[in-house]
Amino acid sequence: MYKYKVYNKLSTSSIKIKNENNDEIVGYIKKNYSNIFTRSIDLIGDGKFFNSFQVFNKENDLVFESKQRNPFKYRDFIIKFNRENGESLIFNIVDKHWFKLSEKTDFTFLNTEYILYKNMGEWAYIVNKETNKNVAKWKNPITSPVSIYFELLDDSLKEYDLLFLGIFHTYLYGE
Repeated sequence: MYKYKVYNKLSTSSIKIKNENNDEIVGYIKKNYSNIFTRSIDLIGDGKFFNSFQVFNKENDLVFESKQRNPFKYRDFIIKFNRENGESLIFNIVDKHWFKLSEKTDFTFLNTEYILYKNMGEWAYIVNKETNKNVAKWKNPITSPVSIYFELLDDSLKEYDLLFLGIFHTYLYGE
């Protein structure tokens, strides 16, 4: 299981992601702004307008990047993941519901459909739609500083652990 702490949701400092079993650093996550103008607006909006994040592996190589397409469209992201072989995967995650009441969203990558289930205060899950098996889980307890937990449940997707962590963080923490 991975764990990281967020002290300030507006900070652009890198946050260490650690493996709880051996305290090893597995990567870093940070909020990203395209320019000082967007950061200023986000300061006024208490971090709710621009939710773009970057995840780096333990060697500090950029492996995940999310960009919110429009600050006025709730949960509409372009996701880019850089695989170990140098290939980049790019796909969208869009909540097509009109209200923020949605408890799930669908997305597709590598020709596989997934569903992200949100559970307030409980574990959120990403589920393989075809097999109906949980592939990852993430929890963001409501405490300060926020300790966030992530676990990959499908070992066959180990290469994508930081991708799933980034998806959860972008989609759920950034709300």
